[in-house]
Order: sequence, then structure tokens, then C-alpha cells
Amino acid sequence: MPMKRKRWILFLCLVMALGFNIRAAGAFFGKSSVVKVNDEVFSREDIVKWWRFWREKGMKFPATAEPFVDWALLSQEARAMGLDEEPSYKRKIQVFLEVRSLLQLRYDEVDSKIGLSPDILWKEYEKNYVPRLRLKALETNKKSEAEAWRKEIRSKEDFDRLFTSLRQKKKAKDFGWERPVTIPKALKKALLSAKPGDILGPLVYRKTYFIFWVRERKGSDKEDYRKIHRDIAVRFKKRETARLTGELIARLKKKYTVKVDKEAIGKIGLEELPEDLAKKKVVEVGDRSMTGAQFQVQLKKDVKLRYRKGETPTPEALERLREGVVDNTVSQTLTMWEALDRHYEKTKLKDIYEFYKRQRLVRELENKVLWPGVKVTDADVMRYYRDHLKDYTRPARVEIVVIRTRDEKLIRKTYKRIHEGEDFFEVARDVMFHGVRPERRALKDLVPEMVATLRSMKPGDVSPIVKFKDWFAIVKLIRRYPEQAHPFKMVAKHLKKTLLKERFTAVRKAYLEKLRKRSTIEVDAEAWKSIKESQEKKDETKKG
Repeated sequence: MPMKRKRWILFLCLVMALGFNIRAAGAFFGKSSVVKVNDEVFSREDIVKWWRFWREKGMKFPATAEPFVDWALLSQEARAMGLDEEPSYKRKIQVFLEVRSLLQLRYDEVDSKIGLSPDILWKEYEKNYVPRLRLKALETNKKSEAEAWRKEIRSKEDFDRLFTSLRQKKKAKDFGWERPVTIPKALKKALLSAKPGDILGPLVYRKTYFIFWVRERKGSDKEDYRKIHRDIAVRFKKRETARLTGELIARLKKKYTVKVDKEAIGKIGLEELPEDLAKKKVVEVGDRSMTGAQFQVQLKKDVKLRYRKGETPTPEALERLREGVVDNTVSQTLTMWEALDRHYEKTKLKDIYEFYKRQRLVRELENKVLWPGVKVTDADVMRYYRDHLKDYTRPARVEIVVIRTRDEKLIRKTYKRIHEGEDFFEVARDVMFHGVRPERRALKDLVPEMVATLRSMKPGDVSPIVKFKDWFAIVKLIRRYPEQAHPFKMVAKHLKKTLLKERFTAVRKAYLEKLRKRSTIEVDAEAWKSIKESQEKKDETKKG
């Protein structure tokens, strides 16, 4: 037997003899251990992924591994208690997976395929936003009247005369500037081929007859594009989203079996259904189905959404609503099937999916084990209010008017005028461009010099000149508002939430202390520090 083969067999025997497990193998084969909690080893990559999903806005990377260790301990304990087998947990995980998978499918098949580069948007501008036409029109629902107007119009002056006389009868309209994207399809060909000064018509649109005068015509223009390019992007993205989504649904209809019982659906209205129709499967996608009763529930929701109370849709409108329910049901089911069939949780969503499963375990343990031990009575809330009354007390305030300037000569002249009896507000307009108006300020927010002056003043008094830093001011005191505690009823709900949170934190801390005592925890402090420095550099780079 070759020497290399002997060595390999010897190595395997050694591994088996030592009970070499997969978690230990991670460290052996190069997974650098930063934190070890019981039999679970976490690498630098694991810590960075955790931080990416766990952090909240404004958070800084923890100075120590304590938050991570707490998270790992609680999730391990939840798993040991079998909380990951609870139906409620599994349902939440499934909902998360469905929602995130649908978003990922939408990105892969729709959003990522929509280009919004300047070149694409400029082409869209030239195709659907120019030429711009400045239009006026005469309009009527009588063809004979429109034809009579057309015979009468031989020049733009004739059109203007008719336009003026018909405007009061609401038969004339100045459309201003219109673009191809805003012109109805039925009118587009005639209007877009017109030249400035052309009079067109009668043209018919939705049983209304129009005589148009094309006053001006403008082509593409960079300044015009700059003003509307955001609107172009929004409309273009909306249109492309609808197109790509439609193409996706068409492909999925070929991939999955779809059955729609149109005859049965046509019998479903808003009245009570016969039992056989209520139980009948009217839409089937794969092994999922919708009964007549379920279909009617959705149909009624759509009617309620679109019609006022007491209004009912016409038979034609009801048919359109039925078609909408079918389309929505099929589309939603197909996309859900496809999203789940791609198993994004093993690829693109793997990191966030694995994090969420553990994070959800932590929340399940907190909700089922820790929160039941947190109790707060009305007496506790009142006691907390009394002990923290200062925190719920509005500080002393004053309502004042202030004239301020850096010009010492001007402030002295101003003070003299006020002292001689001129109106404070009238004088203020000569000093400050917009004049002055009363403002309420907490004493603690004012400069010390102004606070000292206000102490000896009564409402209606005007202060001497107050100097602070390089400013000069004159203050008129209007009213004082003494320090006042918020009524208990006003803050009771907030107080209870605060007290519950404090007690939960204490219960959680005590629970974690017990877990730590019976756990094996190892932390590479230098490696943690290195990760912290790296993350802080990334945050600084983003800010820059």
C-alpha cells in the first residue's frame, strides 16, 4: 500500500476516534474562530453578517462581543426548548420567506431589467414627449354642430372669434401644451402630423367632436428634458414594469397548470351563492385552488373598494371585476410558486434568511418565556410617576419679544425711542427687517445675561440694554409660565410602556446571567476589535 494512502487512512481513523464533528471541523479547516458559544463557532464573516442585519440606524459596532453572545445564547436556548418546532414560529418563517422571495423574484425578472440611463430616457423623451403642441379646441357631442363650425372657419381669426363666443357655453377649451404621451390614441395620428397654424377636424374621441387649432409646435429641447426627466423615468419604469410582469406571468402559465372555470365564475355575483357553486373549485393553479365562496369574498372586497355604500356595479362592470379577481389570483399564485420554487433561501437570500430564523427564535423566547414574567400595576405606574416627576415636568418658560443687533449706537437710539414712549413693535421694524414677534422660550435655553435681567421684570416691562457676546438686545416680557408637571393621565400610558421596558430589560439580563453560568463562552478580543475598526472605517467611508 502506498505511503500517502496509509497516511490518509490513519488520519481518517484518528478523526473518527476523536469524534471529530462538523462544527469542530470548521475551526480545524480554517474557519477562524472569533466567538465560541457552547459547541457553536462563529467566524469573522459570521459576525459581519450578524451586524449587517441586526444593527439599527445610528448604531455603532459594539465595543465588546456581549450583544452578539446574548443573541447566540437566547437563540440556542430557544432551539433547545423546541420553539423552532412550534407552528406559530414556522408560520412566521414561511411568511418571511414568501415575502422576501417574491421581492427577489420581482427584482430578478422585472426591476433589474429596467434601464434608466440618460441615453434610454432621452430616447423615451424623443419618442413619447415631443413634439410639443400648443392646442386650442372647440368641442361638442353633436357631429352636425362640429361640421357647421368647420365650414365657418376659414382662418385663425374665425377660430378665435368662435372660441371666444363658445367659451362661456363651455364648448371651447385651451389645452395649453400637450405631448404625445398625453394625447389620446384616437387623436394622436392627426395631431402629431399637423403643422403650426393648422386647423383640424372634426376629430372624434369618446363621442365628443373636436375642432383643433395647432397654435405652436416644438421639437426636442435639452432644457425641456431637464425639467421633466424625473416624470419620464417614473412613467417609463411603470410601463416597463407592467410589460415585464406580463411576460413573466405568460411564461409561468406555460410552466404551471392553470384551470379557470369561466362558466361557474360568470354565475358568481354579490347575492348568496347556491351551496354547490360555493364549494366548487373555480380557479386552480397547480395544487392550489379557490372555491366559489372564496372568489365571491374577493369580489365583494373589490366592489366595496370601488363603489360607495349603496351603489352597485352594472353587469358590464361586474364582469370586469370578475376578470380582475381571476387575473390577480392567478398572478399572485403563480409568482408565489415560482418564487418559492427558486429556493432563494439557499442562494441570494441565504444570509438574511438564516439570520431571521435565529432572530425570530430570540423573539419567540422573549415573548413566551420572558414577557410573561414582567408585571406592572397601576400602583407601580403612579409610584414611578412620583419618583420621576422631574422628568415629566415642563420647565419654567417666558413669552418675550427681543430686539437684537450688533450695532451699539443703533441699540442705544432704539432704547431711547422706546423709553420716550414709542411703540416697541413699531420701533423694532426700523431695526430688524421683518420686525419682531412674541416667542415662548424655556429659561434654561436663554443666555445667562438675559435670564438674570428677566428675573426682576414683570409682564409688560421692557429691559435695559442686555449685552452678551458681541450682541446687544432689548427684551419685552409678555408673560411668565411657571414650572408645571404634566398631569398623570396625560403621561400614564407612556409611563407604563417605559416601566414595562425597564422591567423586561432586568428580567432579560437575569435570564442571560443564568445562561452564561452554564455555558462555555470564548471570545477573541483582538479579532473583535479588528472587526470593530473595519466596520467603523466602512461607516466613515459611507458618510464621506
